[in-house]
Amino acid sequence: METQAPRWVEQDELSRDPALQDCVRSLVARFGRELSVAVARSSLAPHLFVSRGAQGVFFVNRRPSTVFAFAYAGPDERFADAAGDLFEYAMQGKRVANILEEEPKARELAALGYSATPFGVMQKLPRLAGFSLEGTKMRRLRYQIGHYEKHGQCETREYRAGSDPATDRAVAGLVDEWKGSKKQIGPYVEHFKSRIADGELPGHCRLFLTYRNGRLDSAIVISRLPAANGYLMDLEFYGADMPLGGLEFAISRIQETLAREGVGSFSLGATFGTQMEACAEEDPRVGKMLRGLHASRIFNNDGNFQFKNKFRPDNTRLYVSRSRDAPSASFTDVLMIFADPENRRQIRQETTPSAAATPAAPARPAP
Repeated sequence: METQAPRWVEQDELSRDPALQDCVRSLVARFGRELSVAVARSSLAPHLFVSRGAQGVFFVNRRPSTVFAFAYAGPDERFADAAGDLFEYAMQGKRVANILEEEPKARELAALGYSATPFGVMQKLPRLAGFSLEGTKMRRLRYQIGHYEKHGQCETREYRAGSDPATDRAVAGLVDEWKGSKKQIGPYVEHFKSRIADGELPGHCRLFLTYRNGRLDSAIVISRLPAANGYLMDLEFYGADMPLGGLEFAISRIQETLAREGVGSFSLGATFGTQMEACAEEDPRVGKMLRGLHASRIFNNDGNFQFKNKFRPDNTRLYVSRSRDAPSASFTDVLMIFADPENRRQIRQETTPSAAATPAAPARPAP
């Protein structure tokens, strides 16, 4: 593939370029981590930024004054160069670049003079074979699983979407029930529900269903992480009357299945809006904004963080890196990308001039 200079690739352009598609698939297979394979990525960051020489790619989104890089796929040793290409591209377009990354890469950018503001955590079990429910640290998890098991005959089994139309409809109905309990969801949920209903699960995804006395309680989608010989817990849907411990039961059974298959690691995914204590490398204006939103529970996922912590994962902080002289007001665009990745709010405002301009609370992706 002939790609030398850095370039931005729109989603529809990528769909017409088989060579670039092959390049991206290869980079994700060799180097991709959770955010590059997550179902939410196709909605939150549908476009592509290709670094110089196509050594690495960022999955990106943008607004008129902002570029947001949700995930990187490429060699670690080329990350700083690729990030430099993106910062330069954004500057030439009079935009502010924001790069979401885990601690090691964020620290690398901080050493080059960029800010690194805490934004959440990545929670993963790097050694799935050693996972056990034994010991005092797992007491709470054991209790909740046992509580669920007392409610009847419980089982978790893998299901191939499209193999039974009635089951496909039941899963789609469960997604709708789950949506009804949420104040705001990302558009990728509806897109994914349609794919399940049509029996068209993406090839890198697997679907596990948990039943209690023959009734469907939950559906969990996991996505393959080939670079880590592992899987990502990507999407979780459950009914309103699922007893306490239902998800814990399902996740533990999935882990047992994967361990038997020889899978090395299992990621519980990213949790945004938690563990955002101040640090020396942060942009203090952005950090203050995020902690204010956290305190007012607009951007607060502490509950999800605590839920995943019952599995005793390794927690790695996530940061957003940007130029230190970037205006703090532009960071609102990043939050709005999470809340409205397809910019539907702006479209409505253009057709309804009197629409309110207060930012919505970010919808939580389920990577």
